[in-house]
Amino acid sequence: MRTFPILPILAFAATLPLAAQFQVHLSPKTDQAFEDYRKAAETKLDGRPRFSSGLKPGQVEIAPTNKLGSMDVKDGMIHDWTAAIVVPGATVDRTLAVLQNYDEYKNIYRGDVTESKLLRHDGDLWQIHLRMVKKQIFTVVLNGDFDVHYRSLGNNRWSVLSRSTRIAEMDGDRELPPGTSRGFLWRINAYWLIEPRPEGVYLECRAISLSRAIPFGLGLAQPFLTTVPRESLQSTMEATLRALH
Repeated sequence: MRTFPILPILAFAATLPLAAQFQVHLSPKTDQAFEDYRKAAETKLDGRPRFSSGLKPGQVEIAPTNKLGSMDVKDGMIHDWTAAIVVPGATVDRTLAVLQNYDEYKNIYRGDVTESKLLRHDGDLWQIHLRMVKKQIFTVVLNGDFDVHYRSLGNNRWSVLSRSTRIAEMDGDRELPPGTSRGFLWRINAYWLIEPRPEGVYLECRAISLSRAIPFGLGLAQPFLTTVPRESLQSTMEATLRALH
């Protein structure tokens, strides 16, 4: 059986500028596959909690929204995970205040977000900028712009829809054109549900994201592509819990 020195290759590649690594371009077909998936998912949003019972206060529950959490599309992968937590002692007003404090995301989500800024606020629409950092085998730095819509569902329940409008990877101090990168994250949308509970607040987040397909011959990139979406959602929920305490 032949073996290939993948680890040395990856170690060497990590020292090269992004232009010399396995850079890819987001194709229209891949982007359209995400749009089709997003639209289908959004038509099924009904404001009902996915985890209706059995949650232990203060403990994050997370599960794939589809069967495996990730699915292959043309030259890419769609990742779809849902997490929930009951935050003991929290209130809906306090939860909204934390989620809308975008300038402080660099502190609330420290480690995952290094820069955060509210760009514009008009009624229930918030436009924000985040610089996000993901580390596993690779370190990936991304600039992201998002439109965030808040909607009252009545009875002090809220839904929050966050859509990425622009994601660009950094190559040192230089920003690469959107859609031209190593492809670890091309799109990400988040769908929050907030509702009061006798013991505090039920907080749910569904994250749908788009990345490149696993590169041929570089299977060690798979953990980054398949586990980071879940781990990022887990980290987001835990950081939100800390901010609400």
